[in-house]
Amino acid sequence: MLQRLSTGHIVWRLDESCSGSLSPKLIDLLSKWAQRSFWSREAGGLLLGFVDNETEGLLGEFATTPGRGDRRSRTSFYRGPRHQQEAIEWNRITDGRGTQLGLWHTHLELDPTPSQTDLEDCCNVLATGKFAVDGILYLIVGTRSIGCWFAKSGSPLVLLGYFPHE
Repeated sequence: MLQRLSTGHIVWRLDESCSGSLSPKLIDLLSKWAQRSFWSREAGGLLLGFVDNETEGLLGEFATTPGRGDRRSRTSFYRGPRHQQEAIEWNRITDGRGTQLGLWHTHLELDPTPSQTDLEDCCNVLATGKFAVDGILYLIVGTRSIGCWFAKSGSPLVLLGYFPHE
């Protein structure tokens, strides 16, 4: 379901009404937060980008990153309210075109899988958030690959696939 283009973009299609891409810049940013050392703490944030007007495809371009107000440990990450403020600012500086597309965080796994806490967080975000399309991207950055899922309210996460760090 995932394919890397010669431009470095990762593209995906779940069905005719659900597709998107992740930019090389976003992939590089997320890869830098992988927990590669024993003392690395989990990291995470929001996925930001655009919705293509013609296809309603999700175009991932940027992400919020850990900082002030977050709580991080080796095996957990809590997003502080600053992430939502940065998403609002993203929307402002993109003249109302930029939006929140989903969530991301890291795991201490080669090829990561969502934990029960992850599934509950995703359900909570879907239930309380407002999104430009009917669903969100959910990325987990492992030590070898990045796992990519699509989530809709009331439905289980759908694995789109894994792609290796560059």
